[in-house]
Amino acid sequence: MAHDDAELSEVIVVLVDEPGMTTQDASKTLTDHGLLVSDVDEANGVVEGTIETTKIGELKKLGFVKYIRDVFNYTADYPPGDPRNQDAAKDDNLPSEADDAGA
Repeated sequence: MAHDDAELSEVIVVLVDEPGMTTQDASKTLTDHGLLVSDVDEANGVVEGTIETTKIGELKKLGFVKYIRDVFNYTADYPPGDPRNQDAAKDDNLPSEADDAGA
C-alpha cells in the first residue's frame, strides 16, 4: 500500500557570480525557501540540497540563481509519529509489525 507524504528532489543550484552576495548568503536564503542544504561549494558557486519538488519554481525566481539541476526525485513516506507524516489516519489503521510477524 503506497503512502505519499512528500515528493522530494535532490538539486544542484548554480549561482550567478554577483558582487556583494556570498555563497553562504545565498545558501541561507535558499534554506529560508525550503532547501535542506547538504553541501556548499564556494569555489564554484554551487549549493546542493534537498527540497520539496513543488518548491523548485520558487528557487528559480531568486535573482542570484543561474540554474537548477534536478538530479533525483523520490517520494517520501514518513513513519507514524513523524510530524511530516501526512497520512497519519491511514497509518493508524495498519497492522503493527508484530502482527506481520505473527507474534
